[in-house]
Amino acid sequence: MKFIDLKKRVEVAIISSPTVLCIGDFDGVHLGHRQLVASVLQKIKIIKNEYPNIVGGAWFFDSNTYKAAKEIYTIEEKLNVFADLGLDYAIIADFDEMKSLSPESFVRDVLQTGCGCIHAVCGENFRFGAKASGDSNFLKELMHGNATIVPLMSVDGSTVISSTYIRELLASGDIFKANSLLGKPYTVCETVIHGKALGRKLGIPTINQNIQGKQFILKNGIYSTLCTVDGKKYFGVTNVGVRPTVDDDGHKNIETHIIDFNADCYGKKIKIEFLHRIRDEMKFESIDTLKEQIQKDIAATIYYFNK
Repeated sequence: MKFIDLKKRVEVAIISSPTVLCIGDFDGVHLGHRQLVASVLQKIKIIKNEYPNIVGGAWFFDSNTYKAAKEIYTIEEKLNVFADLGLDYAIIADFDEMKSLSPESFVRDVLQTGCGCIHAVCGENFRFGAKASGDSNFLKELMHGNATIVPLMSVDGSTVISSTYIRELLASGDIFKANSLLGKPYTVCETVIHGKALGRKLGIPTINQNIQGKQFILKNGIYSTLCTVDGKKYFGVTNVGVRPTVDDDGHKNIETHIIDFNADCYGKKIKIEFLHRIRDEMKFESIDTLKEQIQKDIAATIYYFNK
């Protein structure tokens, strides 16, 4: 297991204080997951007098060893969210090292002995242990009652908020609803790489980002975005897709024109927050027609943010 100090953003050998931990997948850290974090912080307030050095954390599996489905957020972005929400630590576990543990061994050896957990928080659908043989009620039993089971959160009292549902929204391009369930804008933060420099030749410079990782990428199209460069935010127009007017290799890419910005970003990690879908990606008859449409997209983005 890796123990990450969220305040200093460094890995530590061990957490020396007793912990209250929320446990789960935390794919995207959506509103349902945020309920678990809130429960951790509330429990800490209640027992702070008894345990003055108590700390809160989130325990989850490293997505690289856990499941095939691409995650809404990278581990780095999850850490950012957990830190913003007020947790002290993140504990990242290797699924291959844990998958054969019995529920009893998981609680005793991993949570209590390994993580100093005196109170656990989970969702009502939480499963753990070899072949998912343990459930939330068994966790509470093994923790001798020192566990909080949080009910699932639903949309309009019907659809349960889940990472699967949010991925469906992102796949359909419904960025507004996806963001509302995530509790923050869907974000991509990747390194800027060299492209064909066509945007610069058109007088509309762009940055290209490599997205061939574990993160789930939303539907192809043109989006109004907020771009963070060296701590400063700019408006942006982002194309997610295969650029059919200028490319024929079918390679999916994220390309962004950062409005009123023209500095060298190669090798930097730029955060792109997706806020509004402008239109579908399309193939244009000529480069001039493409340039004309990009100018319209820029105008639409400025209007969106000003509005």
